[in-house]
Amino acid sequence: MNKRQYFLYRGVTLIELIISIVIISIAVGGIMALFLGTTSSSADPMIRAQSLAVAQSYMDEIMMQPYSNDGVTLGRANYNEVSDYDTAGAFLAVQDQLGNPIIALSGYTVKVAVTTPGLNGVNDMKKIVLTVKHAGLKAEVPLISYRSDYGN
Repeated sequence: MNKRQYFLYRGVTLIELIISIVIISIAVGGIMALFLGTTSSSADPMIRAQSLAVAQSYMDEIMMQPYSNDGVTLGRANYNEVSDYDTAGAFLAVQDQLGNPIIALSGYTVKVAVTTPGLNGVNDMKKIVLTVKHAGLKAEVPLISYRSDYGN
């Protein structure tokens, strides 16, 4: 074997090997961080969809109530007007229409704010801001609607 063939087939040096290991470890670390971010937020769309379904269910129930009834209400089963649903700024557990807690939705809470904004001089209108929050989701899902006294 002559000198020229020896230099062509001698392999890699220790420095080249260390540099290649560092480059590969950085690439693998970046890929693992991407996988971790994807798997940790994979349940978010399902929680958001469920939050929106809860909010829509509550809003449908509120919108079906009379604008004003001026009756005394004790508990959700006896709510008989739009303003009865106001939770006074507190998040409450999700309940069915009779006021019973729904165990399957125990991570969700609902807040309802009913105000009379008096838009453009019209006082026969209520603004309903319904917010659903989940313990595992940082963002809240708001739903806003207006209810007018179209019965008069």
